[in-house]
Amino acid sequence: MAEQIENEAGAPAPKKRRKLPVVLGVVVAVLVAAGAGFMVWHEQPSFCNAICHDPMDPYVEGYYSDDMELLAVTHRLVGNECLDCHEPTMSQQIQEGIAWATGNFYSDLEKRDLGNEELCLNDACHVRENIVSATEDWGGTDFNPHASHVGKDVTCGDCHSVHRASVMYCNECHNADLPAGWVNPGEAA
Repeated sequence: MAEQIENEAGAPAPKKRRKLPVVLGVVVAVLVAAGAGFMVWHEQPSFCNAICHDPMDPYVEGYYSDDMELLAVTHRLVGNECLDCHEPTMSQQIQEGIAWATGNFYSDLEKRDLGNEELCLNDACHVRENIVSATEDWGGTDFNPHASHVGKDVTCGDCHSVHRASVMYCNECHNADLPAGWVNPGEAA
């Protein structure tokens, strides 16, 4: 049998406790809880302008505004959040973080291409055939802005904007009544 080591008073020395596994367990638990909290916050629109402030403020303020002319507000009211449409990749987030840290970013609401039509036109959001039939007799006229007769493909982004006024592309040639909040081509800010 191993001999117990005695201290100067002759009493057996206390056994060393194994603190390392407990400390590591606590650290891991704290990191997991913090990571989970961060991921929940990351999904909220407020995350975008809380971290990056200036470049994201106009977008988030528009999203939370009561300006019914912004499609961002319409989307919010039906339960969509920013990341339902904006699904950033890790490389995009790193690029944006570097741009923010270096001050190499823009902060205006410039018109941006909505990109691939699949962003908006899908079974979960908007179905082209439903849109065309819903606007068949638009404004009590025979005019249908979603049944283009021009020789090029007109994309959603030619008219629709989410964070700024939408543009009545048809008024390049026609004189259609503008929906509330819309502008004619050339008037977009």
